[in-house]
Amino acid sequence: MSRELNVYLCGNLVGVLREDNSLQLTFQYSGKNVKPLSVHLPVKDDEYPNAYTFPFFENLVPEGDAFDILTKDHVSGNKVYSILDRFGGDCAGAVAFYYNAPVNNIDKTLHVIPPAKIAQIIRKLPEDPLLTSLDNPPRLSLAGAQLKFAVYKQNNIYYRSDDEHPTTHIIKITNRRFPDLLENELFCMRLAQTILLDIPNVKLMDADGCPYLEIERFDRVTDNGTVCRVHQEDFCQALGIVSAKKYQSGGGPGLKDCYGIIDKYSKNHISDVTRFIEWTVFNYLIGNTDAHAKNISLLHMESGIKLAPFYDLLSTEVYPQKLVDHYTAMLINGKGKYTSVCKNDFTALFEQLKLNPTNMMRLVNSKFANTVKTAESLRDELNSHTLLKTNVYDSIIDTIKKRWAVLFAG
Repeated sequence: MSRELNVYLCGNLVGVLREDNSLQLTFQYSGKNVKPLSVHLPVKDDEYPNAYTFPFFENLVPEGDAFDILTKDHVSGNKVYSILDRFGGDCAGAVAFYYNAPVNNIDKTLHVIPPAKIAQIIRKLPEDPLLTSLDNPPRLSLAGAQLKFAVYKQNNIYYRSDDEHPTTHIIKITNRRFPDLLENELFCMRLAQTILLDIPNVKLMDADGCPYLEIERFDRVTDNGTVCRVHQEDFCQALGIVSAKKYQSGGGPGLKDCYGIIDKYSKNHISDVTRFIEWTVFNYLIGNTDAHAKNISLLHMESGIKLAPFYDLLSTEVYPQKLVDHYTAMLINGKGKYTSVCKNDFTALFEQLKLNPTNMMRLVNSKFANTVKTAESLRDELNSHTLLKTNVYDSIIDTIKKRWAVLFAG
């Protein structure tokens, strides 16, 4: 028996997602005057087959353990369709899924999530990604492999989101397998922000002894006090690639493929190309081997498409290879280990992207000239707070020093 879900973008109906009798997914726009879901799915009259449909919608659901828990006892039929059916009210960007049009109850009462409840959610999240510990849990689907949930925040108070109050902040929890993971991401995100890369605000917080990372969503804007969704798509969606192939070694996109998306679709072409190169160099400096195609996105603004702020920046190389693969998500001049990359490989990369190597190296040198000093100052600042103090900052700085010397020393 086939099923259908209405697909909304910024609250407006744009099309229908269908599951056919063979559990294949198709998508059809509801008219010619709607906004497109993806650069890979331009508006047209004909229905998109599974080969086009599945990658975009599959990239909206969680991965890894969270996906397994979500699909173990709660779904039938196509698992992606079933997750979006049940939890697709608040996804990445501005996409939402309903059988019928959402009811506009903008004045209905918000439900506070007090610190004790936040702590309870954090403790139970590994076994409860559905947030069933909340009364009337939100229809929330967060893509990615890391355990997280999201809240609506107003005047420094957390609330349970609903259809009229979309989530504004992502809450990431720690992982016992990776010591100081939250502090690691806090440091790398704050360092990038200090260097003047485009980074959302991030804080390390504590709820009744449970630490968590609070990250402001960049796919939300406030208009006259009302939080509005901004449409986004990650580069797997933009390229029509399933999340299982997000790494280049697994058949996924490389830096040239991602550059091609920016080159073709970005309205702010020059600045976004520059930002993309800065993102690539920064990941090299901190040793972020997990900079794959789902960790970079496009924003669909009223003024046009542009590269989204950067997120999920952390040093994976500070952890031993038995815990995390040190093979890079995307190759640099054919090299898959940051330890083997040299300055000439970046020069070759710029040539492959048809960028002027001399100009790009001058730009990179200017942007990152004071990275080591900036990192040391940030370490001292963070270590002055008891909650934030850790030795992982020194490990990251050691990596930065080695990489900085390869690119800039002499």
